[in-house]
Amino acid sequence: MAHILIADTPKDSVSLLRILAEHEPVVVNTMQAAQAKLRKESFDLIIAALHFDGSSMFEFIREVKKCPNNAEKPIICYCARDTKMARLMHECLQVITRALGAWMYLSEHEYNVYQNPDAEVRRVMERCLTAEARRDSLRQRVDIQKQRQEIQELRVMLAAQKESSDVDSYSMELTHRLEPLLEEISQLQLSTEELRASIKSSRDFKDRVTEHVLKHEDEMTRLEEVQSLEEACQTTSESQLPK
Repeated sequence: MAHILIADTPKDSVSLLRILAEHEPVVVNTMQAAQAKLRKESFDLIIAALHFDGSSMFEFIREVKKCPNNAEKPIICYCARDTKMARLMHECLQVITRALGAWMYLSEHEYNVYQNPDAEVRRVMERCLTAEARRDSLRQRVDIQKQRQEIQELRVMLAAQKESSDVDSYSMELTHRLEPLLEEISQLQLSTEELRASIKSSRDFKDRVTEHVLKHEDEMTRLEEVQSLEEACQTTSESQLPK
């Protein structure tokens, strides 16, 4: 379940709340309320609606980028109103929002041709949520890798010392500290594989995500594979130390 900030009008946010009912959406209707939320909380996904607070979508994106805890989070720009102006400006809005740092611009009316429009829009948004989940998982794996390396350095130092009850006791303690880290790595690796599988399934559906999202996913896959190799090397190195 993801924590999602929706900056939209009270009327237009109804459709997004319906689409994202399985998550934890938080709606803000004014720029002041949005700024307060962005400063206090960290979100998994941020949705900026075209007509938010007197059509302040562009200003809102800039505000997101100013908040350290949300600046790098995926932003989707969204239009729930099927107006002539919105259609005419669609390509311009795509270019401008991307230039400001949004991942994509979606217009709800484009999905009305599908049998289940909500499901189609939801799947595109889930792609962005999955991308953020993968990034968070990778951060955790990198952090655990550092802890494993620190433990290994301590074990190497102990192995060089003369045998004593204190050394043996500390060495055993380090080994015990390693066990939960290995378990956590195993769980994170499994989670990573599940997330990558969901992306593959989504790509088979040919979701209309932007090139930015595709490049991000491919880069994440490369980083995950590099991390998996480093973890395998670390495991080999640990196995060669005296028990």
